[in-house]
Amino acid sequence: MINTTESIREALTSPISEIYLKLELLDKYEKIIDVITHHVSSNSIGDISVDTNRDIRRMFTLTLDNTDGRFTWVENGLIWIDNKKIKLYIGIKTPLGVEYIPQGVFIVTQPEATHRPKENTVTISGQDKWYLLTGNFGRFTHEITINKDTNIKEAIKIIAENAGIKKMILEDTSITLPYDLTYQIGQNRGNAIKDLAGKAHAYGEFFFDVYFDVNGYLRFEKYKDPLLEAPCWTYKVEDKTLYAGSIRKLDDAELFNHILVLGGSSQTAEFRSELVIDDTLPEWDGHSYSIQKIGDRFFAWNNGNPDSNIDSQSQCNSRAMFELKRRLRYSEKVSIDLAPNYLHEANDVIEVIDKANGCIGNYQLKQFTIPIKPKLVTAEAVKINEGLV
Repeated sequence: MINTTESIREALTSPISEIYLKLELLDKYEKIIDVITHHVSSNSIGDISVDTNRDIRRMFTLTLDNTDGRFTWVENGLIWIDNKKIKLYIGIKTPLGVEYIPQGVFIVTQPEATHRPKENTVTISGQDKWYLLTGNFGRFTHEITINKDTNIKEAIKIIAENAGIKKMILEDTSITLPYDLTYQIGQNRGNAIKDLAGKAHAYGEFFFDVYFDVNGYLRFEKYKDPLLEAPCWTYKVEDKTLYAGSIRKLDDAELFNHILVLGGSSQTAEFRSELVIDDTLPEWDGHSYSIQKIGDRFFAWNNGNPDSNIDSQSQCNSRAMFELKRRLRYSEKVSIDLAPNYLHEANDVIEVIDKANGCIGNYQLKQFTIPIKPKLVTAEAVKINEGLV
């Protein structure tokens, strides 16, 4: 959850009368070149989309009144495809004045100007800074080799700096590369960074996550185990919790109790790890998700092909345990209707209490929308179950 003041938290749970936007227009070095503040009116259109299933986790669209021509996109103008960035804030009126909450640093893409007899607007789209690690921007422009025994944190830093990324918060790790890695011209830097993050592991623990935060920093950190996280917000059928109902769904499409992971750089697997929740085995006796109770639900990592990022038996075992924990948990999903909560980030752990449909416990936010103009939105979350015992 985004850190903020107590006055903003109190304002969120009270009837919100006014919302404001602040856009900090940044040059390619992320120096502020202009600040635009805007009162959100009934004509305001746009939202911020947050989705953990995408590499580019945060995207936005925003339509602005362009009567004065300030936002008309043109070469050398305020809005153009010259790697300018926008840091977007949502402002809420509190007893202390208007306080702003950061919502991300975005690359401006595909501006669109509309002029009709009663309309003069510009629509701006933005994607978080992972955009610079994809497509035309994200390709290696020269061959680069990262040597064996290089710390993975340092390897990620090298590739990110090679892409012009300067702002980083990278968690320390003792894990190093087991061999030289060479990236060819045209290969994707974002994929390289994700592959490196995938090599950072500890047996039985979650792997590392890599993404851009709401302040535009590249983050490399241990993937937070939701079982160990206290909920950052409680939603329940009471006033001042922003909760407006939910749909609880039993979705077993992602429930697996039989995991196979193969590793190695050849077509033939060099490493193999297979885990089955079989209650004839002492460690799984009586497990509610055993193959005896719900059938043999088989999941093969990397479509059953050897994963070249897995280069040891311990890493193969780690991936299998990680996937088993993850796949046993995602059996209950909930769509939650909420008044806007501008403080949420992807993977936040929330508590939901709604006895009417049995939606009780901790859930992890996976996908949600933040509207520019206040309205009810739907957030998608998954139930956090113990899974393994």
